[in-house]
Amino acid sequence: MKFRSAVALAVVVAGLGKFSRVYAAPVNIHTPVHASIAKNKVVKLAMRNDSGSLVELKVGDQAMSLDAGKTVALKLPVGTRILVTATTPTHQAGELLAEVSTDMNNATIAIK
Repeated sequence: MKFRSAVALAVVVAGLGKFSRVYAAPVNIHTPVHASIAKNKVVKLAMRNDSGSLVELKVGDQAMSLDAGKTVALKLPVGTRILVTATTPTHQAGELLAEVSTDMNNATIAIK
């Protein structure tokens, strides 16, 4: 009887050691699930002032002014909003001119 108990105990101990190695927790490595979505795409575009006066704009969080007849090249992330900040003969203050999308890559926005 003692022999059977000793053999059973040895089998249980050997089995427990084996299972703990088989079912060990994997190493916790953080991998972003949406890594490709997290990267903001940047779009290259140009803005040209075809009006006869200075145009004041808000591009994202930055204010800028564009002289009459001038063109400026911009690199903006997708989703950036371009707003008119001062009233002109053709645009009201706060008017949305454009929201940057991937379709606008290498395009020129003419403000009249």
